[in-house]
Amino acid sequence: MRRTMRVHLNSSDHICRHFQKQPNMNNPSEVVFRVAVGVVVVTWFAVRGHFQKKVGSSKKISSHHGRREKRSYMLVSVSFLPILLYVFTSPFSFAHIAIPSWLRWAGLISGLSASGLFAWTHFALGRNWSGLLEIAKDHELVTGGPYRFVRHPMYSAFFLMGIGVLLLSSNWLVGGLNLAAVTAMYLVRVADEEAMMLGHFGQSYQTYMDHTGRVFPRLRT
Repeated sequence: MRRTMRVHLNSSDHICRHFQKQPNMNNPSEVVFRVAVGVVVVTWFAVRGHFQKKVGSSKKISSHHGRREKRSYMLVSVSFLPILLYVFTSPFSFAHIAIPSWLRWAGLISGLSASGLFAWTHFALGRNWSGLLEIAKDHELVTGGPYRFVRHPMYSAFFLMGIGVLLLSSNWLVGGLNLAAVTAMYLVRVADEEAMMLGHFGQSYQTYMDHTGRVFPRLRT
């Protein structure tokens, strides 16, 4: 009986210590991190909005709008909602994880680098970009800019963004959901995307694939 009581007491102490570790989301340091997450997200969407206006609409000659592909795209969009809630409210303090401040600030570098890569990728693609898997009438095979190093730099930017938010927020729910959604989108879309490009560009794209990595640069030997 005493042993059982001791186990329950230890469990209660563990739970209390867990809740004591949860940060006050309104203290000055946490507010700064929340603002930093907001800056990263606003910068990201500002880049997307700017280039989306410039692209406009063009005639499509090939498309792959599968149900899985559309759902994965929607899932990533929805995964930004917890991030916005984190910025303006504090409902997810239970998911806080202990990360050193210097590592959290490294998340800001990761997030802003993601927006920079996002902008560079959009600039390199120009009117060839589409949010869905589509081939435009005058579609060009882009191999310049970040495409010199990887075939899917936009996915690289999404992953960098998710890592940045995870570190900055120090919250496994806020950052983890976004990273999980991006990973799901990548796994669902990337093979179909490359098959579509191979079908349209043939050997040119195959040669390009042989010399580049998907989201990480290929090590030269």
